[in-house]
Amino acid sequence: MNHSFAIMVDTTAEVSSALQKRFGIDEVLRAHIGLPNGEDVLSDNDWLLFPDPDEFYRQLSDKKLEFSTSPCNAEELKIAVRKYFDKGMDVMFLCLSSALSGTRDFALMAKKDLLEEYPDRTFAVVDTQRYSLAIALLAIKASEKRAEGKSIEEVAAYIDEVKNTLHEAGPMDDLFFLARKGRVAKSAALMGTLVGVKPIGDFDREGKTKVFAKAIGLKKAIYASVEYIKRTIINPEEQIIFIAHTNRAKNAELLMQAIQEQIHPKEIILVECGPSIAINVGPGLYAAFYFGKEVSENCVEEEAIMKEIMEK
Repeated sequence: MNHSFAIMVDTTAEVSSALQKRFGIDEVLRAHIGLPNGEDVLSDNDWLLFPDPDEFYRQLSDKKLEFSTSPCNAEELKIAVRKYFDKGMDVMFLCLSSALSGTRDFALMAKKDLLEEYPDRTFAVVDTQRYSLAIALLAIKASEKRAEGKSIEEVAAYIDEVKNTLHEAGPMDDLFFLARKGRVAKSAALMGTLVGVKPIGDFDREGKTKVFAKAIGLKKAIYASVEYIKRTIINPEEQIIFIAHTNRAKNAELLMQAIQEQIHPKEIILVECGPSIAINVGPGLYAAFYFGKEVSENCVEEEAIMKEIMEK
């Protein structure tokens, strides 16, 4: 690739080798996974590490088996960046939200050392304040701007400007896994699962997910998600919408079909989340990622939109 600078993400961006090639993303750094047997391995988004995703999710749901994740460390980042610096290229790293991970801290540690070695090069570390395919969408925008001839500084500024226009909409329906991770109370998980509660949320401005609604049943959850997208998206006909899922292919396809019929984006790409995200979210997610109106402070406007939808 004859680029003025390289665009780098890690596996938490859900960029498969096919997406990487299609959209000109130069590097996908492999984050770490701790296996139940204590082994540390590198993750990927092509399911090479776990060729049978169903078996992976079976193990993930087993209370006796513990998986963990950790980011690329500073040394790994330095090795990856040097590759491009040695070719005379600068590097932009779109990293996982600093509200969720230490990835940005490791990148800044690496940057300090690298710029002592390569004082004439630029290593732009961008805190996306987002996760999963929202980062992929930012990487695609960065690639497009680079193709227009924008400098690394101009593209980094542009990404900072648009990152808070990225939204997520879709339900989560395995509350038991979230209870195990301490994200919801066990009693709430049991009651919620019995009555078919499916929490729906969106990003806040710091990059965490804020839950706005608890839909009852699949039909209501998909209706609410699609209505929310309709009211928050801008220029859908010009957009690629990503739909991510964790072991919920059929539900994700229903969401995709509803978005296609009612919103008519330029393209929808369905992605099964890789192990890095799945270990933290668990099975049961199916959500769309897209650009829209800027997320409001404390999600006041978004919460009001969802409240209105749920009252209908």
